[in-house]
Amino acid sequence: MHINSKVASEGQLKERLDLIYARSKEGRSFHGLYELAFNPVTIVTAIHNIKSNKGSYTPGVDKNNINYYLQMPYQELIELVQSTVKNYQPKPVRRIYIPKKNGKMRPLGIPTMLDRIIQECIRIVIEPICEAKFYPHSYGFRPYRATKHAIKDVVNNINSAKNDVPKYVIEGDIKGCFDNINHHILLNKCYRIGIHDKRILMLIKQMLKAGYIESDLKHITEIGTPQGGIISPLLANIYLNNFDWMVGRMYQEPKQQCQNVYTDRRRLKLHGVVPKYLVRYADDWIIMTTTEKEANRLLKYLRKYFRYKLKLELSEEKTVITDMTQRYIKFLGFLIQADYKRPTPDNPHPTKLVGKPRPDFKKKSRNKSKLLIKKLAN
Repeated sequence: MHINSKVASEGQLKERLDLIYARSKEGRSFHGLYELAFNPVTIVTAIHNIKSNKGSYTPGVDKNNINYYLQMPYQELIELVQSTVKNYQPKPVRRIYIPKKNGKMRPLGIPTMLDRIIQECIRIVIEPICEAKFYPHSYGFRPYRATKHAIKDVVNNINSAKNDVPKYVIEGDIKGCFDNINHHILLNKCYRIGIHDKRILMLIKQMLKAGYIESDLKHITEIGTPQGGIISPLLANIYLNNFDWMVGRMYQEPKQQCQNVYTDRRRLKLHGVVPKYLVRYADDWIIMTTTEKEANRLLKYLRKYFRYKLKLELSEEKTVITDMTQRYIKFLGFLIQADYKRPTPDNPHPTKLVGKPRPDFKKKSRNKSKLLIKKLAN
């Protein structure tokens, strides 16, 4: 499908993006995305989106922040973005390190402001294509979704079970997910999801290979997406989308043969399929199932799947199977356990298992103490 790029206002742009989403739901692929991405209206929308983020005042290697571009005349700024993208050579990102929750340091790449504007223009246009085909139980870095929705999904999987409670959980941990994404596989997945404009794919390829500056030395990036890039979370979701649907098709979101998904799940159970539920937030994911044997079988399969299909590795130490009736699982800063309902005068001996989430206060207090020590040291 070729996209009409003529839009005169942000309202018309939104209508065009809604149309792209609807057509993508129908399984269509798209050409002509380049002209829409670098239409003056899209460029202005991208700048407004970036300006509303606190990071817009953090400069890249060229030392320019958002104010430098906001002070430029309108036509000059539009022409600058359009001329830059015609022969696009992104500047390397500025690498800094930020502390992780476990005390280690996480690399963060800060692109130049002009590269961020170009990334945001592309993100605006390709996001509706991807959103239409993303897994419904994936919550990380997606519009109108947050960690609370992922936690609610986990609890609901426990509460809605009548007999077979999915109490055995695979707590997944991907080793350096963002840093080890294979560029060739990623671009192939972008094409398969419906982005058929090769000019957009070439721009994404250029962004991935931009490299980074650390200690005044330029490093080439052959794998990975820069953590800190505007488009990186969307690309990571594209990369892991096939994994989501592969697990989902086993039971949670089967190919529809009946009127509703619940009837399809019942049909699968009658054929001996063990229930399993995936909840993912970016590179953090869990799979809930009803038997320990199925959890072990699935984990063995997933180690091979990540290694050979995605060129990623699951951590041997951190990827574990947990019985939620015996101990909490740790997911997105929460501790979640399957436990019996509280006794009441009407039901003094409850037999129904329910999900009980609570914040991981130890982790939060540990992070606060580290910040306090840093302030005192300075």
